[in-house]
This record gives sequence, structure tokens and C-alpha cells, in this order.
Amino acid sequence: MRFPKFFEHLCTVAPIPPEEWEKAEAVAREQALAKRELFLRPGDPPDRVAVVLQGVFRAVRVSARGGESIKAFRAEHELIGAYAEMLQRLPSMTSIEALEPSRVLVFQARDLQALEQGHVCWERLARRVAERHFILKERREQEFLDLSAEERLDRFWDEHPHLKGRVPQRDVAAYLGITEVALSRIMSRRRKRAE
Repeated sequence: MRFPKFFEHLCTVAPIPPEEWEKAEAVAREQALAKRELFLRPGDPPDRVAVVLQGVFRAVRVSARGGESIKAFRAEHELIGAYAEMLQRLPSMTSIEALEPSRVLVFQARDLQALEQGHVCWERLARRVAERHFILKERREQEFLDLSAEERLDRFWDEHPHLKGRVPQRDVAAYLGITEVALSRIMSRRRKRAE
């Protein structure tokens, strides 16, 4: 077994027999990405997903006017890929970029489908991962409806303390749906209150 720590983490999501994980490792390939290197570009076929072994990524959509919207950040033990586009058989509309030197374990979609057909554990895992992502998207949508920018910032750091010092402030602002200037104002108000 090449990646025992990730296997242990995976089993907390859904139990996977060790022999099934060994089949998955056999079809996966490890890839290193430099800081700012793209794992996926808009227009690429969404034919692969990866597990982050080391590093942080941002998933970005660029509008027709050139504005960036950050959909998500992904770090160790999380998945990256254009899953929604994969389900719809559409080219990727998302750019996935490494924010620091990173390593991922890449799986081709066809290999994952073959694993799913071979053992029910993969279907259970896929369902639990999809459920988790649905909950995260629902929670994020609710935060935009119910919380102020400052409250969204607090929630972000409460839920993602592992990203402190690893994600640029401009990207945090974009994820929160505010400008970098607005984020700086929030931080300045907090410093003044703390004095």
C-alpha cells in the first residue's frame, strides 16, 4: 500500500476493503504541480479527478468580463476535479490551480467507473462524497443569504483553519464575494477593536 494515510482517511468516509484500495492505487498516478500550475483549465475534458496528497488548490470560474469567482479551496485529503461537468459530459468551466507546490493522486474517470462496477464500496464512497459536497454548497449558499461579510469571514476561518497562511488574502476575499479592499477594512476594524 503506497498511501496508507489517505486510505485510513478514506475509511472514515466509507469503509473500503484493503484489496479494493490496492486496485485503486494500481490505476492511479502521482503528479507534482508547481505553485500556480493548473491541474485543470477551462475547456479541458473533465476526465480525471485527484486527491490532494500535499498542497492547496483553488477552483476558479472566470466570467465573460474577466472577473474571478472562487468556488472552493481544496487541501490535503480532499478531491479536485470538475465533477459537475463530468456528470453533464461538458468541458470544464473551472480552472483548478495549485497555490503552493503540491502533490496529487490522479484517477481517470473510466478507471473510477470500472472500480464502481467491481465493488459496492466505491458506490457508497461516491455517494458520501457527493452528499458532503451538496451540504457544503447548500451551507455556502445559505451563508450568502444570511450572514454579513464579516460573519462569512469568521465562518470561513472556523471551518478552514488549516488554510491560514496558505491562501492569499485576495483569494479569501473573492471566495467571500467581497473585494480585497472590503476585506482589508474588516481586518482594520478588528485590529482597532482589539486595541
